[in-house]
Formats: sequence, structure tokens, C-alpha cells
Amino acid sequence: MHLHASRSGLHTESVDFVIRDYRATDFDRLWRIDQQCFPPGIAYTQMDLTGFVTRRKAITLVAEFSEGSEFTGGIAGFAVAQPIRKIGRILTLDIVPEARRFGLATRLMQEGEQRLRAVGCEQVFLETSVNNEPALMLYHKLGYEILRTLPLYYPTHALDAYLMGKLL
Repeated sequence: MHLHASRSGLHTESVDFVIRDYRATDFDRLWRIDQQCFPPGIAYTQMDLTGFVTRRKAITLVAEFSEGSEFTGGIAGFAVAQPIRKIGRILTLDIVPEARRFGLATRLMQEGEQRLRAVGCEQVFLETSVNNEPALMLYHKLGYEILRTLPLYYPTHALDAYLMGKLL
């Protein structure tokens, strides 16, 4: 599970985002965002990300800056979820640096959870590195609990992850 650390500081201006379903033409930009958000060995390969977004029943939500904002016309972030019977899994959540601290990660997570619930999921799980404080804060705020530690989940970094989950 991906979520990158956000920059510090609070924004006073309001930024609006439009959340829409993934289109095949988005792929290259989404992959570049994932590479920007995570270090090699944690960022997904093109093959991995392709597999996630094209998997049957995959829920890939793309957030764009709305027209009229100072950051018009670009993808601000995305989330990928996968329902498997009654269990949902959040595979990644990526927000570009200039779109962080505006509540977009919360909106993408809530929309993803709503979509999972709509297809019959009763629980949702995700993984995040044990040292990703912004992600842990977000997920706790959204009601996720740490279920267990996954040793060396990111082997190239000798880094553990937490398996987190909640009931939908």
C-alpha cells in the first residue's frame, strides 16, 4: 500500500478536485506519479501497476484539479482498490506533492470504500510501511487499525509494513 509523506504546513486557500474513473490514457501519468511518490523498490513497476488497474473488478479512481484552480488540468492523485468476494483491498494511494494537505487522500479513500461497499465488501485491508507517519495518521483518522506487522514487506529496503483494516 502506498501513501507518501506530505509536506508540512497548512494551506489556507481552497483547492477543488474532481474524482472520476480511470481511463487507459491515464496510465503513463499514474505510473509517473507513483515513481515520484515512492522510492525504487517500493514504487510499483509498470507491469505491477498495469496488473492492478486492469484486473477484473479493479476500482481505480483518478483525482484531477478542477478547472479554475491554480493547478488546472492535471491529475492530482489516484487510488486503486480491489474487491475479492466480501473483502476489499486498497492497493495504492498516491497524491502529487502540490496536491497534498487539501484532504484529497481522505476523499479518495472514502470514495474507494464506498465503491467497495457497493459491490458487497464488508471489510477493507491495506499495507503501509511502519515508518510512513502521514499514512498512519490518515488511516487511523479513517478508522483503520493495525492488525499485525508484516516483516520485511519491502525487502529492498529491509522495511516492515503494517497490515491495517476496518469493517465497512
